[in-house]
Amino acid sequence: REAGRRTYIPVMSGENKLSWQVKDLIPNSEYYFRVKAVNKIGGGEYLELRNPIIAEDPKQPPDPPIDLEVHNPTSKSVTLTWKPPLFDGGSKIMGYIIEKLAKGKERWQRCNDYLVPLLTYTVKGLEEGTEYQFRVRAENAAGISEPSRITPFVKAVDPVESPKVLLAANLQSGLEVKRGDEIILEAHISGSPYPSITWLRNDEVVTPEEIKKRVTTYTKKKGESIISIRDSIRADHGTFTIKVENDHGVAKASCEVNVLDTPGPPINFVFEDVRKNSVICKWEPPLDDGGSEILNYVLEKKDNTKAEMGWVTVSSTLRHCKFHVTKLIEGKEYLFRVFAENRVGAGPPCVSKPLTAKDPFSPPDPPNKPDVQDVTSNSMLVKWNEPKDNGSPIIGYWIEKREINSTHWARVNRNLVSALEIKVEGLLEGLTYIFRVCAENAAGPGKFSPPSDPKTAQDPIMPPGPPVPKVADTSSTSIELEWEPPVYNGGGDITGYHVYKQLVGVNEWSRCTEKPIKVRQYTVKEVREGADYKLRVTALNAAGEGPPGETEPTTVAEPKEPPTVELDVSVKAGIQVMAGQTIKIPATVTGRPAPTIVWAVEDGELDKDRAVIENVGTKSELTIKNALRKDHGRYVITATNSSGTKSAGTRVEVFDVPGPVLDLKPVVTNRKMCLLNWSDPEDDGGSDIIGFIVERKDAKMHTWRLAVDTERSKCDITGLIEGQEYKFRVSAKNKFGTGPPVEIGPILAVDPLVVPGPPSCPEVKDKTKTSVALAWKPPQKDGGSPIKGYIVEMQDEGSTEWKKVNEGDKLFPTCECVIPNL
Repeated sequence: REAGRRTYIPVMSGENKLSWQVKDLIPNSEYYFRVKAVNKIGGGEYLELRNPIIAEDPKQPPDPPIDLEVHNPTSKSVTLTWKPPLFDGGSKIMGYIIEKLAKGKERWQRCNDYLVPLLTYTVKGLEEGTEYQFRVRAENAAGISEPSRITPFVKAVDPVESPKVLLAANLQSGLEVKRGDEIILEAHISGSPYPSITWLRNDEVVTPEEIKKRVTTYTKKKGESIISIRDSIRADHGTFTIKVENDHGVAKASCEVNVLDTPGPPINFVFEDVRKNSVICKWEPPLDDGGSEILNYVLEKKDNTKAEMGWVTVSSTLRHCKFHVTKLIEGKEYLFRVFAENRVGAGPPCVSKPLTAKDPFSPPDPPNKPDVQDVTSNSMLVKWNEPKDNGSPIIGYWIEKREINSTHWARVNRNLVSALEIKVEGLLEGLTYIFRVCAENAAGPGKFSPPSDPKTAQDPIMPPGPPVPKVADTSSTSIELEWEPPVYNGGGDITGYHVYKQLVGVNEWSRCTEKPIKVRQYTVKEVREGADYKLRVTALNAAGEGPPGETEPTTVAEPKEPPTVELDVSVKAGIQVMAGQTIKIPATVTGRPAPTIVWAVEDGELDKDRAVIENVGTKSELTIKNALRKDHGRYVITATNSSGTKSAGTRVEVFDVPGPVLDLKPVVTNRKMCLLNWSDPEDDGGSDIIGFIVERKDAKMHTWRLAVDTERSKCDITGLIEGQEYKFRVSAKNKFGTGPPVEIGPILAVDPLVVPGPPSCPEVKDKTKTSVALAWKPPQKDGGSPIKGYIVEMQDEGSTEWKKVNEGDKLFPTCECVIPNL
């Protein structure tokens, strides 16, 4: 059990052993133990320890220290270092014992009076020139360890060491202070024997007298040296060097000390490019930048003509030693001054000489008229000469363009052009342009040049290729030539052609055309009949005349060809026109020599007063205006030359409305109706009669009305008013319209007239020797018309012949008469 508890815990049971290892104890804790014996009957009494046992490892002296080494031997001392024992013996190491053994001695001597708690110790009090060995023991609560391994012999003499010097870490990259601050430089020195020390600035020894006793040097302790300069000024900057020296050498260490101050004044203030309203101010940086980079320049100006005027800032953010001052007033005198600024501040200014704002030169003269070359569909090369610069070098040129039909000049270049030419691009194909140029110098742009000659934006034109000629015809005095245009036009429109001839056997060609011709045919004259000629044709465009196209040799002769006659395809199948329209019959007639042409009408006669015949070249055309029905028939054209005759014909149909009807007459008329009858027109107008129109009107009226459409050649007209007189007219119709009407009348609407019936038998009312008076009654029927009179006849007895009693054509108006002279 633990000493602080009352309860025992079993750690062994039933084992027949007289010892047992108890595990899992808490280190440095106190425990009580007890044990009892056990047999088959049971357990006996416990045997218990009186005093507690502490759970700790058993203590023993430690192992010896290891890795003992000797350092820095001198004539009086040596420094030892070591490492602790691998095993401390179960108890904390309390310290170390150092022992030495002089060479030739047998007894080790203890060096330290008290245990050394550290792992290093400097052994002092050695005899110079004596050699020593050293060893170290460790001590804990259990005792002292065995000694460590013994060092080799070490001689007690001072070492030979060259001097060394090292500046403080904060000085390795130099030291920078502001004016008035203290400059402190610290160095670490070593060497044996200890070296002498000298401080230098810019390779000159620093002494207090040189800097008015502002300098102090002192040694803080051996191995260190410090130099201090109070109230630093800009002149204190430079390279500070510490030099250390002993019998074995010299060592140096340097530090760049920068004393920050405002910069000095800029220098060499000059003017460039003096103009009436501007000037370029230039200067050079200060000789002393104050130990800091120049960050900025401040430029100021002052109106020097007025003493009361103060300085005005021109710019306070200048990084460079140059500035273009603008907005000066022409003729005024100015002063300028410039300050340099570093991160400490602005230094004193540099003041310029007085400057009067005025131009020393004038703008350039205008260039001569530009020359335009290398024209394409969208670009042109414009060239010009350099004009007089009038005192200031030309810095470039401005170019403007104008479309020839516009009034507006447009700038070509956004920036000045320094060359004497420019390729102007982005032109519109087909438009014509002119260009002008002005030069610019420091005084500004001058006047523009005269405009260039107009140029049209189109691709470069080359002379065209050869045309393709052929002989179309010959005669006894000429050659008809025609040709196809060149396959390649050279990039420009063909403007005309030239024709050349050459008599076979002669080398020379003669040109037939005085001026270029545009038509692609030409009659070559002034040739000899029977001779052979070659012909050439050349094409021209804006670039000039191209190579010729040439024919084979051609003989000048009149060819013999029988006639051919070909009617135009539009009339071959026949012609149908309405009356009043124009008849046109075109035909093509060929043949050599030129045939005579005759137009005729089969089974008829051509109306020469109205027919117009026009013969042009191989074309012949018959024209008849205002065609009549009688113009129909088969028209034939006949061509005749010495080689034969040829004819061609076509049928011409002239359509019209029908002619007037024939034999119009009333067949029956009574008081209520009239039956008309007629015959078809002699001319049906070229189309079948499809009907008739019958109209009537009162004889005293002007308006025809009550038209009747009938297909037959007769018509019953009813609804007449008895006793009224009427007129009638009839027109025939075909598909082209209605023909002219035929009128009849006036016709009286009455029943038809017949001869009257016989009167009654005459009675003798009176008689004498020489006369008889007769009387009778009128007939019962007058025949539809009043009785106009009576005819009386007599017969001699014994005779068979009746004789008329009336005198001449006179009638007896009444139903009685006297027959005298019997």
